[in-house]
Amino acid sequence: MCGIIGYIGRSEATGILIKGLKGLEYRGYDSGGIAVLNETGLDVVKAAGEIRHLEEKLKNSAPSGTLGIGHTRWATHGKANEANAHPQLSRHFAVVHNGIIENYKEIKESLLMSGVSFESDTDTEVIPKLLELNYNGSVREAVKKTLPMLDGSYALGIVCTDDQDTLYCAKKGSPLIIGIGEDENYISSDINPLLSRTKKAVYLEDGETAELTRSGVTVYDENFALVQKEVQTVENDKSEGEKGSFPHFMLKEIYEQPRAVKDTIESVATGGEVVLDHIPFSKDDIKNLSRIYIVGCGSAYHVGLMAKYSFEKIAKIPCFAEYAGEFRYADPVLDENCLVIIMSQSGETADSLAALKQAKELGAKTISIVNVAGSSIAKMSDYSLLTRAGAEIAVATTKAFSCQLAMLNMLCLYIAGARGACAEVFSEIAVNMSAMLPKKIERVLNNSEEIKKVAAGIRDIDKCFFLGRNTDYGAALEGALKLKEVSYIDCLGCPASELKHGTISLIEKGTVCFGLISSAELLPKTVSNLEEVISRGARVIVFAPESLKDSLTQFETVIAYPDSIPFLTPAIEIIPLQLLAYYTANEKGLPIDKPRNLAKSVTVE
Repeated sequence: MCGIIGYIGRSEATGILIKGLKGLEYRGYDSGGIAVLNETGLDVVKAAGEIRHLEEKLKNSAPSGTLGIGHTRWATHGKANEANAHPQLSRHFAVVHNGIIENYKEIKESLLMSGVSFESDTDTEVIPKLLELNYNGSVREAVKKTLPMLDGSYALGIVCTDDQDTLYCAKKGSPLIIGIGEDENYISSDINPLLSRTKKAVYLEDGETAELTRSGVTVYDENFALVQKEVQTVENDKSEGEKGSFPHFMLKEIYEQPRAVKDTIESVATGGEVVLDHIPFSKDDIKNLSRIYIVGCGSAYHVGLMAKYSFEKIAKIPCFAEYAGEFRYADPVLDENCLVIIMSQSGETADSLAALKQAKELGAKTISIVNVAGSSIAKMSDYSLLTRAGAEIAVATTKAFSCQLAMLNMLCLYIAGARGACAEVFSEIAVNMSAMLPKKIERVLNNSEEIKKVAAGIRDIDKCFFLGRNTDYGAALEGALKLKEVSYIDCLGCPASELKHGTISLIEKGTVCFGLISSAELLPKTVSNLEEVISRGARVIVFAPESLKDSLTQFETVIAYPDSIPFLTPAIEIIPLQLLAYYTANEKGLPIDKPRNLAKSVTVE
């Protein structure tokens, strides 16, 4: 959840570290800190809150030196204060850490009994203390002895006051990338903060450590044997990390969806046919599938819930959407005829990674859909599909959600075709997806004034409900999640049919309910449910296709979006819900891109 950065080179480290931390702040903004090594020792500066507070402290006395590490924190153990900010220290060592040390209490108790003192409440502080205990003049040996003592996950940046020429790092279960420059090298939680300085990267695997000097990088495996690593060239557009003319990243990313969805579809669609290059499963493997599980966290789970209906209706195969954090503890019954599809924007989500490991151990076939090439989930799955959302900076996902849904739809078409479905029908859908879906999303984006009015009218409410059936239920959950994430309004997504089984007790005069009705088939029953809440004093605002608007005149407001074939409607329906969340938070003057207590990538369980 945290972001780490490190630099060794010929330039002053402080400015590079701060710029890098700004690019990583979406991973956590509870506190920040840097440690810079120079001839006089280690200069450490830390501050609670966003990186701007750290930057303010550095205005008058920025540490000088060409080797340093930095950290932006999402708090897990210990309050979000300066004492718990990283780097964490011992006499000779400074450490930045992303992950969780699960056995830190046992280690800390043992060290306390040995007379070691602690300055923070973090799990991280045991690492520099152990390094100190294991240090006999060789940093490599200290790292080698310390890492096996740590249970849990970590990406580590380490500097030692006795070594002015080396930046050390290690990875287990948390992302860590090495950037390769000219007479300078870097470590980072992801590549985006480095793109202004280099496009060459080395991706560390779990169990690997590395030593970075100004002139080179040496990588070791878990047994500290030398490893030859491929240097990859990253083509990401660094402008994706800039807001441009938009006031917030969230709005920019909402408006990037037509391009992102089109690119995602066309990455696997050729001439109306879905082509998955090098997929390791035969047509017989796919024909023999008994069931599919779509597994994810948060919005990724909602994508799966919306897509499951397509897999069952079109591919004619039982499909289940599961929370990753629950799936792994449910003792799922899996075998070689089960397909587990893992959804993760970052490709590093801890619960999803654990679910993937379990699925593979139980013999299931696995496919991942991620937005980061070379991520842990992408590499571990049998086959990986890369969405083309580009870098997503805002904590609340928008374009990555739409791209995941588009890619799941393409995978559905592929599986349906392999199982003997009518090729002509599916070619038509694939063509429609590429040619029509982005244009329909654009139409929603170009007609947002009514949504702005709704947002202004709900800015002061303290609770609301999103109600829908079938795919609309998944959309209701996502709409509620988006609104609560960025506006802090207490929102509940609920199947429209289930409201009267207890939840309707929360409805009172003036309660706002959003009704989602994406098809004529769902219209009569959902309308009946919405009239039940109106009779109890609720305000109802409906989201529906344009063709249904005339059938919904009894409701206060109807937000209409373009009609489409049922297969594509969920991808259109979600856009006005994203806009509603954004404009409501904007009305309230809230920090939209950095909502409280949240981080972009959840790399801890």
